Amino acid sequence: LPVFCRTCRNRILTEENIYFCGACWQSIEPVREPKCPRCGRPHPQRAGFEPVDDFVCSECSSRKLWVDRTFTAGLHVGVLREAIHLLKYQKKRLLAKPLAHLLFQAVGIHVESGSYDMLVPVPLHARRQRDRGFNQCELIGRHLCRLQEKTPLVPALQRVKNTPSFSKLGGAERRELIKKAFQLDPQVDMKKKRVLLIDDVVTTGATSHECAKTLRRKGAAGVDVIALAVVERS
Repeated sequence: LPVFCRTCRNRILTEENIYFCGACWQSIEPVREPKCPRCGRPHPQRAGFEPVDDFVCSECSSRKLWVDRTFTAGLHVGVLREAIHLLKYQKKRLLAKPLAHLLFQAVGIHVESGSYDMLVPVPLHARRQRDRGFNQCELIGRHLCRLQEKTPLVPALQRVKNTPSFSKLGGAERRELIKKAFQLDPQVDMKKKRVLLIDDVVTTGATSHECAKTLRRKGAAGVDVIALAVVERS
């Protein structure tokens, strides 16, 4: 029997499309300029102005940041949001490949630039990874490595603090809970390394910034983030 797109329900899927038809994949909403280079979100203060690379939003400029730049494939709405949820919470691992392709199409120029020494996935706590069966950021990273040859995937971080779900928490609460949640694998030399951190969704940025802080304090020269989606501020 034919399988129909999970969004529009009126197009038959193929092995290439996986869960969503081509038209629905194309409907994913990108993050449009002007946007803040640090958190990757649309920049309401700069609406109507030309984008400026170093003009950060008011929230990013009000606190110390460990991430240099954030690049994302789109906003956390519609098809992209549903695809990420299917991968993470319904264990639809096949979606890792098209999502990695989507991310590579959006930010592959940074992955292939030769500016980074490694791709580092945001880790899950061992207990959560055991329950889920995989780390979605690492899965996406493996597919990214198949699309390019310059930047290797290095699981340099370990999550040592099993934090509760952040879904109903604000930025300040998330930042407090995530403190000291990560540590560097002792076998990885981070001195003067340029890191591209892989995340799935940037909500408040608390997780990626705590990861970046761990890496920078262990000697990393800089940390940028690539993520599938970013949540707009309300």
